[in-house]
Amino acid sequence: MPKQEVKQESKDEAISPGVIRPVGLSFSSFFYAASGLYYLIYPFVVQDTSLYPLYIIGALSIVGSVGIMRVTRWGLWVGLALFPLQIVAPAFALMAALQYPGVASSSSALAYIVSLAVLMFFASLTFLLVLDKRRSFK
Repeated sequence: MPKQEVKQESKDEAISPGVIRPVGLSFSSFFYAASGLYYLIYPFVVQDTSLYPLYIIGALSIVGSVGIMRVTRWGLWVGLALFPLQIVAPAFALMAALQYPGVASSSSALAYIVSLAVLMFFASLTFLLVLDKRRSFK
């Protein structure tokens, strides 16, 4: 029986609040929260509140941000599962935006295109950071 107590104590110590989170996970958590807000606010900015997939991606991104911030195992899985969604959604929006003639002459359209490119870049970077630190999750 004493061996079980030792194993239980070492497990509790590993999950203690004093565990230092790697910097990459802090960055990933911040990005997931920022992209979640982007996906939640965007439908209101364009005045099309029927973009339900964006609400789902935004809510999952915020939940994933909390999970990654707390370095929990479910946060790892939510973060990794969000990668395809956070690449495909902006990629389709980017393809649609680039098909309009004269898109290069509008500053707001260019800002939108740049925001999509930045969103895809940071989604890829965040995926790699979370994947690299996957052994840190408890």
